[in-house]
Amino acid sequence: MSTGPGRPRRVRPATVAAVAALALLALTYAVFLPAAWQRVQARGGTPSSATFHGGSCLLGECAVTFSVAGERVTAGLPVGTRAGGHGSGDTVTVRHPPGEPGRAVLADDTGRGSVALLLATPLGATLAASAAWAVSRARNERRARPAQTS
Repeated sequence: MSTGPGRPRRVRPATVAAVAALALLALTYAVFLPAAWQRVQARGGTPSSATFHGGSCLLGECAVTFSVAGERVTAGLPVGTRAGGHGSGDTVTVRHPPGEPGRAVLADDTGRGSVALLLATPLGATLAASAAWAVSRARNERRARPAQTS
């Protein structure tokens, strides 16, 4: 990047770190808030008996298959699903919002605790980023002050 004739501008490592932290923070909100909302919507939903298909449930890679109105539906479980030791082929109970069987959630995973945990994750990340920014700012202010002589 050029800021004028003969004067290149350096990108500071702190700026790169701040942009990376903000991008990671935005990604955290984009993943965890919809997962929490999906669980809230499924609380009063229709319960169904389903077949569990394994994978990394914390990353949202597991699924369930169940019948709705005589049709087989396969639904991916949301990010942060706690499978509780279920293996592929196990029978589990799921809930889904009426008319939206593709948005199924394990019935045991619709409680307030799992939603609170999903909401606490981005909040904790925000607090950690804010604390890191405050420490960095205080350190830079301390360096910028002239030394006092006695």
